[in-house]
Amino acid sequence: MTIRNIFKLYILIIVCLIFSSQFALAAGIKERMKQRLPVIADLKAKGIIGEDNKGYLGFVTGARAQEAVIAADNKDRKMIYSHFAKQQNTSLEVVEKVQAKRKAERAKPGEFFQNPDGSWQKK
Repeated sequence: MTIRNIFKLYILIIVCLIFSSQFALAAGIKERMKQRLPVIADLKAKGIIGEDNKGYLGFVTGARAQEAVIAADNKDRKMIYSHFAKQQNTSLEVVEKVQAKRKAERAKPGEFFQNPDGSWQKK
């Protein structure tokens, strides 16, 4: 094997490792979010949280139930949004705005979402 072929093989291995680690990361995020979904759905149904105007979960009232769960979900959302932004060659802010609009549209009746002006609205 020539040095050039060894180098090509090395590059191929690195590329494979990068893609496999990204796949594992995405699978991990999806699983974590799936596990948190019952808690989030319950908090939304109780009117404690809603979808804010940047595509993240926000507290509608002064009640701060399950803050760690909400923070973890928002952290995962930011990772996903950052990936989308990079993939689409745009800014994180653009992705956040698009996701906020999408999540507000998909909110169930009785759930809260935040308007662009920061006020909360019940669907």
